[in-house]
Amino acid sequence: MHRNFIHLKIGAILFLIFIFYIGLLFISNLVSERQSYQQQVINDIANEQIRPQQIIAPYLKLPYQVQTTCTDEDKKTYSCNQTLFIVLGAESTDWRVQFKVSDNTYKRTIYKAISYQNSMSGKGSFKAIDNKSQRHYLWDQAEIIFPIQDARGLNAKPILNIENKTYKFDFYEQSQGKNSFDLMHITTQQYPELIQKFQQGFKFNLKFELEGLSEFSFIPTSYEMTYQAQGNWGDVKYDGQSLPFKKLNQKNHFQADWKNIALGKRNLDRIALCENSQCFYQALNSRENPDNQYESNASRANISGISTQFLDPVNIYTQTDRAIKYGVMVIIITFGCFFLFEVLKQLKIHPIQYALVAMAQGVFFVLLLSISEYYAFAWAYLIAAIACIGLITWYLYFVVKGFKAAFLFGVLLSILYSMMYLLLQSNGKTFLFGSILSFILIACVMFITRHVNWYQSEQQTT
Repeated sequence: MHRNFIHLKIGAILFLIFIFYIGLLFISNLVSERQSYQQQVINDIANEQIRPQQIIAPYLKLPYQVQTTCTDEDKKTYSCNQTLFIVLGAESTDWRVQFKVSDNTYKRTIYKAISYQNSMSGKGSFKAIDNKSQRHYLWDQAEIIFPIQDARGLNAKPILNIENKTYKFDFYEQSQGKNSFDLMHITTQQYPELIQKFQQGFKFNLKFELEGLSEFSFIPTSYEMTYQAQGNWGDVKYDGQSLPFKKLNQKNHFQADWKNIALGKRNLDRIALCENSQCFYQALNSRENPDNQYESNASRANISGISTQFLDPVNIYTQTDRAIKYGVMVIIITFGCFFLFEVLKQLKIHPIQYALVAMAQGVFFVLLLSISEYYAFAWAYLIAAIACIGLITWYLYFVVKGFKAAFLFGVLLSILYSMMYLLLQSNGKTFLFGSILSFILIACVMFITRHVNWYQSEQQTT
């Protein structure tokens, strides 16, 4: 039995690593649970106060009548008039939006939601409507429509300026659902002088302020479009039908510019048949080409227009969960150092002592999660690391019966936790840095044990 000491010790170490891994799974489930609480808070805010915003650029809706054949209850045909309509976008537009982003406006207990207040302005021109097809247009029913995802974010009605005269958008008289738009419009019934402007073409300016939650999507309807977004947030994700051709991201500032000549026509075609607010939402968020099995899920999800999403600079739950994934690596390295110390110094460390050190390192992740919910992640990581490294170093002073060896273990753990923090901050280069670190570690082990006679070490334990 004594001859198999090393094999038994390795078996005990592997068993403790497995138990530690099970413990990490429980801690990971705790992180997911806390994250679900945060997401529930964001969902409650979206339902009760404000949601992510989508707006559709104003467009002109013009009804016309055509003669057709109708059938009565007795299945007799007769001549009748049918009302159809066309939708027309602006010929060209230029949009500017300034975001003021914050994570302190909407919060409940320790959970926060990223929100924004934007000031948006646009200018453009509608060309004159030709009537080569000799349609019977109903000019007294023409209207400019401006759909907004959630009008609760408006602090005032948007104002449209046409040739130095201002017009306020009013709401449609229809109920709004969860997945719908709040439709606003300006009609020629309310402003008859607009009929002539619609017929001859006009230039416009539009200004409004809109509040939203975490994401803003702009759906252009003009045939030519330029769009610029900027604000006081550094972590921004761009998505949608078009990506910016120029962008600048700094710590507390971003700016992005778009230019496109195709989105407006495509969006107009998709909303041309919509007569209610639910139809807008379905048309603009439906999936294209669902039968294309070679198209990725990400590309199937059709986010219409131009999307700007404001991300949490440091998502504590994502960071903690990533740290937990390195937990097994940390405990393997720690146990490996213990085992090498036993082999090189002929000092036995009991499996219970291994287990206590493993539990101390498991508590590190619990401390990291709980402290980071109240303070910055970097400070939480530093406090949790100092507490656990200090505890383990103090305990090892009595285990190895010497200050020097305990201090070296403390330095090793400090380097290990520092490397793990760097891996957490490395984003896309995590795999590269992790593989290099693994190579360095195995090289160090091979260098330290290059003169160890493992058979002789086994005989010395008998």
